[in-house]
Amino acid sequence: MYSCVLFDMDGTLINSYAGIFHGYQRAFAQLGENFPGEDLVRRAIGAPLPEVFERLCGFRPEQTRMAVRYYRQYYDEKGKHEAFAYAGIADTLCRLKAAGYFLGTATLKKEAFALEMLEELELLPYFDAVCGADADGRLAKADLIQMGMGRAGARPQQTVLVGDSLYDAKGARQAGVAFLAVTYGFGFRSAEEARQEPGVSMVARNPEEIARLLCS
Repeated sequence: MYSCVLFDMDGTLINSYAGIFHGYQRAFAQLGENFPGEDLVRRAIGAPLPEVFERLCGFRPEQTRMAVRYYRQYYDEKGKHEAFAYAGIADTLCRLKAAGYFLGTATLKKEAFALEMLEELELLPYFDAVCGADADGRLAKADLIQMGMGRAGARPQQTVLVGDSLYDAKGARQAGVAFLAVTYGFGFRSAEEARQEPGVSMVARNPEEIARLLCS
């Protein structure tokens, strides 16, 4: 039924929590603001950076621009190297490739960061397209999904997004594609929680179940 599988990165392909945490920590320190710590980071993962700083932190537009810049400076220097691939994800990607799927990413990470991280973690060869955020952070998750479909030459009914958060589910709905939720990442904590989100068509508790669901 599907020919194109697009993956979120943070909490789906890779555990990037440490780098994200330290990126936010650096941004707050540079601005002289108190860092809320894990409470903020857990809610922020998967959301666009400007939205986090404006909506969750209440920063003014100029503060937000500076915060995004400080975050990305840290991430470019160190944060992108503080991630690791989830156990079993490489085998899952290999199985999906062997089954003939077009594989891509739809990540709100800057595309350059995404490419470098996937290469460092030896996952890049599995992907036919890496769709990531632009320098200004203007692309939404739905835009990236549509970009991936365009590169695959796939229609929405031929496409499924794999992700771990409400933000992923929302992007899939907006793009009109199916959504496979995973519960081992940063967002959904159980299959029951994931299925409460509109548009969730499948749920995987680990990377191996992604392959099983899509290759059965």
